[in-house]
Amino acid sequence: MMRRGHITGVAAITVAFSFTGFATVNTPSTPSITSAKTSSFSAPGAPNPSEPHSPRLMHELAGPLGGTGMLSAAFPSVRGVDVASYQHPGGEAIDWRQVAAAGYKFASVKATEGTYYINPYAAADVVAARRWGMYMTYYAFAIPNEGSGAAQADYLLWHSHWRADGRMLPPELDIEYDPYSSNECYGISQRSMVGWIASFSNEIRRLTGELPIIYTTADWWNTCTGGNRWFGANPLWVAAYAAGSPPLPAGWRTWTFWQYTSSGTVPGIPSPGNTDLSYFNGAQVTLIDPGDQHVRAGSRVFLPIHSVNAAARETLHYTASGLPPGLAVGGQGSVTGTTGTRTGAYRVTITARSRWNAGSVTFNWRVSP
Repeated sequence: MMRRGHITGVAAITVAFSFTGFATVNTPSTPSITSAKTSSFSAPGAPNPSEPHSPRLMHELAGPLGGTGMLSAAFPSVRGVDVASYQHPGGEAIDWRQVAAAGYKFASVKATEGTYYINPYAAADVVAARRWGMYMTYYAFAIPNEGSGAAQADYLLWHSHWRADGRMLPPELDIEYDPYSSNECYGISQRSMVGWIASFSNEIRRLTGELPIIYTTADWWNTCTGGNRWFGANPLWVAAYAAGSPPLPAGWRTWTFWQYTSSGTVPGIPSPGNTDLSYFNGAQVTLIDPGDQHVRAGSRVFLPIHSVNAAARETLHYTASGLPPGLAVGGQGSVTGTTGTRTGAYRVTITARSRWNAGSVTFNWRVSP
């Protein structure tokens, strides 16, 4: 059964803390969601669904330091973008070939808002960007005062058709300032907000095996969750207009992605001066879940294990445990070999190490007769 009710107390929190890369556990990768909650939500003021973020955040990220984000660390990094239907003025398409050719390696696409809005360009954007080698994910813009976290997680997965396949980053929760009122915390108590986020995170993990990326700002998080520290296992996409390094929300020791401006211009994206730009933190080893595998005994296997680190041209050293007999992971992160005659289910963990850190991905591998 899918959880539909609100979680309003910290007693309901069941967030896991074993995260070391982007994926540490894996249940069946394709969600079996049979329905999505509908809503009669009617927001006051100017509509937000086509926008990537709230007006307040976009104003801040276009402020005096907007675009000045310069990494102070000595590790490799790559750049990426996030987009919404706002980046399709007049229905114009994004030319993802140009985006990739300009050096952008990853992107997040707004798929849903609350349980009432679906970005009509989301699926086409993800398919096109993947065609040109970019790592992608879908995100949900949270409306915590309109439906439970679990319901909005279900809505995201149902309408984005996200699945682990070796190129998709974890689903993402965008939780930030209320775009429809001056109450930045949506009129919800800090305790209830923590419960709402846990409801979303737990539902994503239940259905995908992934802890979702959490996109937020230090100011919003510390104000609206009371500086809650229970979500540090989720990868963080922090938004901040700052130089050197961004301020972190409570609970995280570092960031995985940093959105440093909302006023970028990217070749191929028809919204010059209005595109969100981000860095990937190369010190975080982020192996991407290839999804559950199924092969027959005696089959030849070639399974690349991808990472955003590879886009930064980092050298990673790979090890594996739990592989079916006959298979091994090589120095480039690909699992190769020929499965033997022994059938069964295997729990596989691939670990990669860089000079700064290590990360793992765990998935199921079945060998059938």
